[in-house]
Amino acid sequence: MYQKKNHGKIYSTDVLNKMGHVFERFRFLIRSRSLSQKDMETIDYHLTEIMKVLNNCN
Repeated sequence: MYQKKNHGKIYSTDVLNKMGHVFERFRFLIRSRSLSQKDMETIDYHLTEIMKVLNNCN
């Protein structure tokens, strides 16, 4: 859905749109069905990695 056909510049609006989609999708999934513990751990790991990158930015 969000993959670019060309490997050009990534824009902040694209990243924000993806983050918004992730938030809405996660909220939907936790309301409609339970995620497995492994899924939750995977999501938590990736969010932690994203937070590390964001916290390292000046």
